[in-house]
Amino acid sequence: MGRAVGHWSTWWALWWNFLWVGALGFGGGFGMLPLMRAVSLSHHWVNAAGFDQAVAFGQITPGPVAIGATFIGERAAGWIGAAISTLAVFLPSASIMAALVVSWPRVRRWPWIHTVMATALAAVVGLIAAVSLNLAFSLVRTLLDAALAAAAFLASRRFSVPYWAIVLGAAGIGALAFKP
Repeated sequence: MGRAVGHWSTWWALWWNFLWVGALGFGGGFGMLPLMRAVSLSHHWVNAAGFDQAVAFGQITPGPVAIGATFIGERAAGWIGAAISTLAVFLPSASIMAALVVSWPRVRRWPWIHTVMATALAAVVGLIAAVSLNLAFSLVRTLLDAALAAAAFLASRRFSVPYWAIVLGAAGIGALAFKP
């Protein structure tokens, strides 16, 4: 199933850092990417190419982008690191949602909460745009990459091609373009 490598200090570092990534990664998985990248590269859990692979892993699996933490945790400390990183990155949002389920009927009546949510949402849109541009500049390296990015954008915006079809189509093109 995988190797169980690592040490208590690595496991603790994975737990603490991915807990912070999960707590401060506003805007969902894409909002977490800059924090996740900084943490992963500064601890040398993966290199830049490994981080790009983690992002790709998060995109090709049917789930949140933050699942890249599982990939990074596995690279750093085997299956135990993967489990620790996954739990840590999802625990903050799961805790907040559990608290909101209980308190939302009361909280939603507060007049200022809707203004707070609307302005926070505007900031999240800006964060996601910034992350998207950073991803574009770091991941689009070849003419094929640029053509695929443009085609995916057009397919999504102009022709309303489903997200899953775009990802599977790009994966297929990548498989055909692969030359060992």
